[in-house]
Amino acid sequence: MGKRELHYGAALLAAPLFCLVYHVFFTSQSLIYEELFGKKQILLWGVIIFPVIEELAFRGMIQEYIATKTNRFPLFFYLSLSNILTSVLFAAIHFFYHQAIWVLLVFFPSLVFGYFKEQYQSIVPGIILHAFYNLNFILLVGNIS
Repeated sequence: MGKRELHYGAALLAAPLFCLVYHVFFTSQSLIYEELFGKKQILLWGVIIFPVIEELAFRGMIQEYIATKTNRFPLFFYLSLSNILTSVLFAAIHFFYHQAIWVLLVFFPSLVFGYFKEQYQSIVPGIILHAFYNLNFILLVGNIS
């Protein structure tokens, strides 16, 4: 097993830990998606539809485009400038629906999704991670029944 796969495994293991730390240290965020789509459909939207759409848009299009303009810049601790800028935009978009602290918490997983997009040259690993992070949040913090 290579370094890339070990990093991916660590990112998967970090999902429930990340959600539990959020739950312990911050007030539980009500799920706006639950209000929009209902409890039954939140898993469909939160675990399948949103991760696919967001990864296609942010990592597949925006990060790719920024990378073509910034490829001459060095990496910052394994993170490209295109990943960092895309993650800032991704977090900022969440500001419309979530509390300020949530925006900061969305930024870090976004860096992880972007890192694996670059490592695998594919958005599929990011979609899987994104879906898994959302699933963990919904099940561990979202309190849906």
